[in-house]
Amino acid sequence: MMLQEWRDDTPRESRTSEDLRIALRDRIKEVLLPLISGRGERIHLIDPPDHPNVGDCAILLGELDFFKRELPGSKVGFHDWSTYSRSSDRHVERASVLLMHGGGNFGDIWPHHHQFRLEILRRFPKRPTIQLAQSIHFDSPEALQETRDAIAAHSDFTLLARDTKSEAFARANFDCHVALCPDMAFAMDRIVRKPATVDAFCLLRTDKEAVAPHEGIKKQLNQMGLSAEAGDWMDDPRTAERLWDRLYSKLTRKFPAAYPLLAPLAFTARRRYAEARLRVGIDLLSRGRIVVTDRLHAHILSTLLGIPNVVFRSFDAKAAAFYDTWTHAAPICRLADDPSDMVHAVQAVMPPK
Repeated sequence: MMLQEWRDDTPRESRTSEDLRIALRDRIKEVLLPLISGRGERIHLIDPPDHPNVGDCAILLGELDFFKRELPGSKVGFHDWSTYSRSSDRHVERASVLLMHGGGNFGDIWPHHHQFRLEILRRFPKRPTIQLAQSIHFDSPEALQETRDAIAAHSDFTLLARDTKSEAFARANFDCHVALCPDMAFAMDRIVRKPATVDAFCLLRTDKEAVAPHEGIKKQLNQMGLSAEAGDWMDDPRTAERLWDRLYSKLTRKFPAAYPLLAPLAFTARRRYAEARLRVGIDLLSRGRIVVTDRLHAHILSTLLGIPNVVFRSFDAKAAAFYDTWTHAAPICRLADDPSDMVHAVQAVMPPK
């Protein structure tokens, strides 16, 4: 099913989450593959996540599955903000294209990631560079101007926006090629949910982007006669996957000259860590017959898993922007502004027992 058909021609009740997954996966291929074609021999991925956020790990796995499926002959290396140093430059310079990890940190909410992005743009102004699908948010005019300057000075930079709001902002503010592209989590190989144990699982933020009133949400669900649990996915237990990933990150940072030997091991460790975090996310989301969340990727992963879900407007409006751009037509998805609005949204998606 083509994306335009999904949007316009198919009755809402006939659409499935699998239809959406395929349509958005195909849209990613349509947008991204021509940008990499002819220069995908040596890909260097910039700033893949070294942290436990399940959403970022899902994006990374989508990126890696895309490379495996669409660019099977490519050699892929990476540096993140914690492992890069000037001594790493010679390894980055060997890349035929730089791909910057997608997500929601383009701007000044998470400045250390964005500053690393700008440093790479400044250090490699002639290297073909593609920013994979991102939401964009700036509060500081100074930070916005710094970003404008870094992009204007780069000779070959493409910015993929994750929603139409970010796309319009990028076209108005940045001197580069801009295109609209879905979140890279939709490029993941198919994932499958587990059996539910409660009516509603509330995956709610506990970081500085939290806006949803947690107790009010659970109380409202209980008043509807629904059993509910709540949690977040930012725990980071000392698993084997975490320890191996940290070890190879430390070795990469300490011995940059050994990068050609360490890179394959570090890359495997990073993927396994991301896979372990994704399993945590699937286990949490699968607890509910429905999911209520203020995390964009809990909404995205629930949709990929076929779990009916209600997503609140987020701190920087990225959840609403993504919903309005891509997932609003899915019958299992609804957007809510507050706990009272949530009641109607939950009633619309709650499956019969």
